[in-house]
Amino acid sequence: MSFAEIAALTIHDVKNSLAQLAGQAEARGDTATLQIALNASEALTRLLVFYKSESNILTLAIDAHVPCDLILELVAEVRSANTISIIVDDGAAPALWHYDKTLVRMLLANAIHNALRFAQKRITISAREIEGFLEFEVHDDGAGYPENVLACEDASAAISAEGTGLGLRLAKRVAQMHENAGQRGEIFLSNDQGAVFVLRLPN
Repeated sequence: MSFAEIAALTIHDVKNSLAQLAGQAEARGDTATLQIALNASEALTRLLVFYKSESNILTLAIDAHVPCDLILELVAEVRSANTISIIVDDGAAPALWHYDKTLVRMLLANAIHNALRFAQKRITISAREIEGFLEFEVHDDGAGYPENVLACEDASAAISAEGTGLGLRLAKRVAQMHENAGQRGEIFLSNDQGAVFVLRLPN
């Protein structure tokens, strides 16, 4: 067994321990420990997904999900721990869409945490259907993405200058794995009075 395979198994074991810790913290109302455990678990999930992606064994579990519910879940996790205003815009979101919820959730959670670090006063999280695609958008009012990140064609850099724990290469690969009728998912980064992260998914 290779070191990478042992590391992957170890990640699974540690994630199980963190899940137990999170459950105990929630039962006793310890929200600070609960959040630490959840953040650590998400970091390990990103690491495991990266390993599977690099080993070409990453697969999707596509099912029908409610985009609005996903956004509200993510916002509920971070809202109480932040002074930044979080605005949700889901009026144009479709009722259902087909995607891998675990992986899409990971991408959006990463984008939201990144936005919260650099936002000045607020971030806006939206979901809408446009031209046959579901678009999730995370928009902050910070300084925006550095030019070298926007110009990064091979997408090997992290989403922010300080790093996010999830490289753009992996994020774009997860998006592109969502394919239907010849259409693939995409990720777009831009600046518009702050950083704009867009994840587009075919149905």
